[in-house]
Amino acid sequence: MNQDELLEQTEADQVAAEKASSGEQDPLSAGITQIRLADRDFDPDQFVAGARGAFEMIIAAFAEGDTKTLRPLLANDVYSDFSGAIKEREANKETLETTLIGITSAELIEAEMQQKTAFVTVTFVSEQVNVTRDAEGLIVDGNPNEVSTITDIWTFARNTRSRDPNWALVATRSPN
Repeated sequence: MNQDELLEQTEADQVAAEKASSGEQDPLSAGITQIRLADRDFDPDQFVAGARGAFEMIIAAFAEGDTKTLRPLLANDVYSDFSGAIKEREANKETLETTLIGITSAELIEAEMQQKTAFVTVTFVSEQVNVTRDAEGLIVDGNPNEVSTITDIWTFARNTRSRDPNWALVATRSPN
């Protein structure tokens, strides 16, 4: 980027920051602006693409009981919840079979800065087949022939001053 382009980008960021602080932007746009001011490399479209990949990895690792894969992707509280559910499944001698048919939508719905940490929330709508089986292989929950549409709302966070470019899943919820 040459000096003129850098100056234009800085001026554009300042105008966006003024709009964000004056309330001229909707909350999502204001949050994205605040994150971009802290992290010039933040791109909402690239973020959603990366979040889709993380969603697929986390869903698969959770079903497989793969806590080693989950650990670096999840914040401590979320990891504790996920690993607790995996341990409970193992204690009951149950297995979870999850087939992610596809993600039908992934939409960025919230973005904000809290001190130096960026928080971005994405609503995922996916089609999945989920079946829980007991030790004998009998189905205790779900139907292997039924595709369910599932909506998950996941919040990711990243310290914008960290050299680590990775985001961690810090909260999960379902729509009301």
